[in-house]
Amino acid sequence: MGDGTGLAEAMLGLDGFRVLEVVEDPDELVITVETTATIEGCRRCGTRAEAHDRRPVDIRDLSCFGRPVRLRVVKRRWRCVEPDCDAKTWTETHPALPPRAVMTHRAGFEAARLVGELARPVSQVADEFGVCWDTVMAAVTAHGTPLVDDPDRIGRVETLGVDETSFLKANREHPTIYATGLVDTERGILIDMVEGNTASDLREWCANQHREWLAQVTTVTIDLTDSYRAGLSPHLDHALRVADPFHVVRVANRCLDKVRRRVQQETLGHRGRKGDPLYRIRKLLLTGNERLDNRGQQRMLLGLRVGDPYDEVLGAWLAKESVRDIYLTNDPTDAATLLDKAIVACRHDDVAEIRSLGRTLTRWRTEILNHHLTGASNGPTEALNLVIKKVKRAGHGFRRFDHYRLRCLLHAGGVTWPNRPTPPPIRTRQSPLR
Repeated sequence: MGDGTGLAEAMLGLDGFRVLEVVEDPDELVITVETTATIEGCRRCGTRAEAHDRRPVDIRDLSCFGRPVRLRVVKRRWRCVEPDCDAKTWTETHPALPPRAVMTHRAGFEAARLVGELARPVSQVADEFGVCWDTVMAAVTAHGTPLVDDPDRIGRVETLGVDETSFLKANREHPTIYATGLVDTERGILIDMVEGNTASDLREWCANQHREWLAQVTTVTIDLTDSYRAGLSPHLDHALRVADPFHVVRVANRCLDKVRRRVQQETLGHRGRKGDPLYRIRKLLLTGNERLDNRGQQRMLLGLRVGDPYDEVLGAWLAKESVRDIYLTNDPTDAATLLDKAIVACRHDDVAEIRSLGRTLTRWRTEILNHHLTGASNGPTEALNLVIKKVKRAGHGFRRFDHYRLRCLLHAGGVTWPNRPTPPPIRTRQSPLR
């Protein structure tokens, strides 16, 4: 190509096309191309067809040197010369240019990558390519669905995490609609998403999985939700169910908050205010005792002495600390002893909220102790919940759950995107600032 022949085709990067004209408009670059094919057989009878006429078709392509590109393809119309053939005429096709498409194949895949891998808003990508929202979303669906449905994307899963996130906020037409996320906590990828958070929703998802795949799952981490625990039966009865430590401690913290608010209302007749003794120590009460210095402990004890006349908040704080003590040891036997002591102390307490905490610990005793046997937690699941919320913010709200599920899986589902060429670095002199 030293004489310039083929330079335009090399820059275009589409095999089987020749560049006829390049026009630079103020808003875009218009590249007129045609196929290099000169012979085509009839699709019905196989007879050699003859060119009938040509018609230009405009398609969006990838940007070129920072300028939007309109690919004007001069398509041939072929005609079968066999009189008895029903084919008559047809328009030529090419793998890079899907029939009746607004974007080339590579432009559609790039749009899917921007929306899926990079979590870009669909409307923003549509503006960059100069197409409508539906065109980009159709490209995301067409190119992203095979990547999500690839069986090699999930593979073997031994530790399964289950948690919920909100899909649609409540309004006058419906309550808050939740979505259940299934996570491979070892690899930190989102396996699937299910609309709803009931036991039947999770049970239906498990019923649709292969038995061999379910048999490989040895551990399931969940929060203290009875619906999820019930939904794992009967398909995952063989797996150890682990109650997430964070959610167990959070139940104890909520018990402490309930007692503090009630005592505040009973003693002062109003909700907590800035100068109230219990309100001033609300954060100290939720802080682990081992993390409080001497000054913090003195402030907390002073607030309890002034604002807790019957030591109810103090009892709830002691119950909370007894629950936290369960996770200060890695020995399963010691953890069982500490948990049993906490259960007995809570269930025999005079405060109703503390007794309720004791009943919760009793119902979840096996799942709580399974954490010390497996070391599993829902930490990776909670981390992926933040990624899911990122996709939700980028979407500026969703109406269809299938679109929401697809975009979450493309972004956090461990999708293997085709390798993109990595340009070699251009060596320059080292900056004097380094």
